[in-house]
Amino acid sequence: MSFAAPTGTGKTTLLEGVIEVLTGRGHRVSVLKHDAHRLELDREGKDTWRFRKAGAWRAVIVGDLQLAVFSAVDGEASLAGLVDAHLADADIVLTEGFRKAGLPTVRVHREARGEDPHWERPENVIAWVSDVPLEVEAPILPLDRPEAVADFLEARFLAPGAHPRRATLAIPVGSERDLDPALALVDRLAPRCGGRSLLVHAQEVTPPPGTPAVVDIRPDLGPLGALLTALAAAGTPEVLLVGIRHRHTPPALAELLLVAGPRVADVVVPVHHGFREPLLAVYGHRCLGAIHAALVSGEPKMDGWWGQVRVHQVSPETWRTADPEGRAFP
Repeated sequence: MSFAAPTGTGKTTLLEGVIEVLTGRGHRVSVLKHDAHRLELDREGKDTWRFRKAGAWRAVIVGDLQLAVFSAVDGEASLAGLVDAHLADADIVLTEGFRKAGLPTVRVHREARGEDPHWERPENVIAWVSDVPLEVEAPILPLDRPEAVADFLEARFLAPGAHPRRATLAIPVGSERDLDPALALVDRLAPRCGGRSLLVHAQEVTPPPGTPAVVDIRPDLGPLGALLTALAAAGTPEVLLVGIRHRHTPPALAELLLVAGPRVADVVVPVHHGFREPLLAVYGHRCLGAIHAALVSGEPKMDGWWGQVRVHQVSPETWRTADPEGRAFP
């Protein structure tokens, strides 16, 4: 989301305070700032500058505590591309200077600064931060209290369930006898995924015409191959993988998994009798790289690569609020 205001309103100072509060509450915050002027970050004579001058497209320098990337760009970089490439591991990305991007925007106002008639006002203003009362429909937050702004952002974007995952229900179907239970699962659980579903089936299985389905590209890997196929084929950032053994999963539990834990988690998995249940879990696209790395190293285990991604475990105390009888776990 974006912060917008004319120069001199104290926007950067406010952002500093909001970042400090959100970080202190355990959130991972990233910031993306647009600079309309010609940007020169590297210094002439430094090694990275010399590499770029020699023609390198990108130069990276890394130390014990920091990393810097100096890169050329092909014209104006897209906001979504920048976030995906560099900030995808953040819980929330705060931007400054992207007024035309249509992001949810907090508009900062300081009476002493006044209104600049030539300043292009952003759309999609969801709140104002001001040092005086204003006649506006959106909420007004105090300019001198960054914790109030952090409270607003936390409730709107970071609270559990505030931003459900966009997932496709993916069901591995290894044989014809699994087909009917899989179709029943689709009827029951797909509405919790916005109607999106995908059967990942063995070559010898023939799903009914019109059923969203894809042939398992790595049947030799068992469930891991089905997950790999689903992540590659789904048109959503995540998949909710449900194995046939979990055929009695209540819709409420599927919905809980889609909102549980921090939004940045790559895997959301329930724990049953002390063990994680990888065939009833939500997986994000960032898992693809970790899976491929595990395959290259010869470790094709269903959860052998989980140490390379961010995993959120859903405790029995939590998932039993949606499945008190434990019907999902045979």
